[in-house]
Amino acid sequence: MESFVLFALSVFTAFGFYALLAWGLGLIFGQLNVVNVAHGDMAMVGAYLMVVLTPVAFPLRLLLAVIGGLVLGALIERGLLSRLYEHGMLATLLAMWGTGIVLRQTAEAIFGPTPASVPAPITGTVEILGVDYPTFRLVSATVSLLILAGLVLVMYRTSLGLRLRASIDNRAMAAGFGIPTGAMVTGTFAVGTALAVLAGALQSPMLGITPQVGVSLLAPTFFAVLLGRPGSIGGPIFGAFVVAVLDIGLRTVLPETVAGVVFFVALIVLIALQPQGPNWRFTLWKPSQQRVA
Repeated sequence: MESFVLFALSVFTAFGFYALLAWGLGLIFGQLNVVNVAHGDMAMVGAYLMVVLTPVAFPLRLLLAVIGGLVLGALIERGLLSRLYEHGMLATLLAMWGTGIVLRQTAEAIFGPTPASVPAPITGTVEILGVDYPTFRLVSATVSLLILAGLVLVMYRTSLGLRLRASIDNRAMAAGFGIPTGAMVTGTFAVGTALAVLAGALQSPMLGITPQVGVSLLAPTFFAVLLGRPGSIGGPIFGAFVVAVLDIGLRTVLPETVAGVVFFVALIVLIALQPQGPNWRFTLWKPSQQRVA
């Protein structure tokens, strides 16, 4: 019983982290059709921001990380991506690949390769069904999921979410209705980037922070988006749950290295069999275009 409870708590913790990362990546891909291969590196930026701002209270550091993520995302979208959309997905993918390299090299030049750490703001454990589990891990996952719930409500239930989807689906028509489409596109990328930065910041007390830490986060995040069907609203959250179960389950029954190999083999097989993702019924960020006979 205790082993099952520990497994469930570990899955919950990983789920909160992966869900925040995957939803931000899914937002950018589903809305802008940009494959952000620098998404993990943006989480690394969030973790290092927590290191740099260590004297500041943890909640304030999180707020500053979110602001930094919004600024970083806006600069990348306006300064780089906005010039490349007309050249297709390959151009934006290569641009984000180069952005990731720049972020990693900059971090290594400033901080070096030695792992950094961030002390947890909440110490101690809480007993759940006979299992002592670190309190901060539960708080971090809960905060992540609450943020996601709020964002999903914004997308579904507010005029802002409607304007956002409209501006991406048909920019000319949206502009005709007075919607600032350029600002909506920039805001979408900025929010997706801020979610990655926030995920890295929240996870920082549980990470060995190095310039390469974001690379290890990218594949599971893409896996989650692919599992949930690219372009869907709730799909990345579902995919993150599957990834968390698979990740923790494999690491529970197999040695660390073997578990990693099996995990990535599963990823390769999924991509080979379902390159567009499983056909789950999730609401799309934007409606699919119906072909006229």
